[in-house]
Amino acid sequence: MRIVVIGAGAMGGSYGGLMAQAGHDVRLIDTSAAHVAAIRERGLRIEGALGEHTVAVPAAEAPEEGETADVAIVFTDTNNTRAAAETAARILAPDGFAVTLQNGVGNVETLQEVVGGDRTLGGSSMCSAAALGPGRVALTHLRGTAIGEIDGAERPRADGLIAALGERPPRRLPRKALAEVVEPRCRELLGLVRDRIRRAGFEGVAGGVVLTGGSARMEGLVEMAEEVLEMPARLGLPNSVSGLGDVIRNPVFATAVGLLTLDHEAHGHRAKAEAGGLRGAFGRMRGWIQGVH
Repeated sequence: MRIVVIGAGAMGGSYGGLMAQAGHDVRLIDTSAAHVAAIRERGLRIEGALGEHTVAVPAAEAPEEGETADVAIVFTDTNNTRAAAETAARILAPDGFAVTLQNGVGNVETLQEVVGGDRTLGGSSMCSAAALGPGRVALTHLRGTAIGEIDGAERPRADGLIAALGERPPRRLPRKALAEVVEPRCRELLGLVRDRIRRAGFEGVAGGVVLTGGSARMEGLVEMAEEVLEMPARLGLPNSVSGLGDVIRNPVFATAVGLLTLDHEAHGHRAKAEAGGLRGAFGRMRGWIQGVH
């Protein structure tokens, strides 16, 4: 089984390095040139809960041409999940799969969208780690790791990966058990949002809140937001987008489309003002006033 760890920082480096030390076929992918160079030159130094080890493990900033993997483990931060998913999609074998062990919400949904729902597994790590510098990581806390099928079905494909992560045999967890981990975290995050809304004096806004991003698609999140925030809530879906409407009309793209639209409108108004001089400026003001009314 060829395992590629995408995002070989503190957590990804610790997991990938320890699996490589145990004799598994592991390759690390990380965008930090200094980190990759140090691993290639001196090996990956792992300190912390399992002692001190220097592990020789292949590392690169990007996959090699034609490289394939049976399993892609994503350990990037949430902001880079989509790029990691695109990398996984390029290198996975036809029967391969990707799994996320990241913090945050919405990562599974992004992997499902890019890699495919039937090729994505969910996971959770209770370990903690720290980056000590190029080529050095520390596993600061050793706890359990959970990996499972998104639909709750039992399939043998994850057993090899689970075995690679530790000496204990796989233990099945129902989907309900995973939900019991995710739900309190979502409530905690929404509680922080509620406190910020109250401090800003936005309570009682008639329009309520708009949820965007991949995590907004989680079943039941809109209803939970209304309960915790005590305000109306809805999904933010881009509109007035031609050409790729079926793809773009998704909360994942709401922020990006909004920023692009704002930039386009700003440049368009500026171009009109330059072309029309004072007349263009007054026309823009008139249009803005009409829009307000």
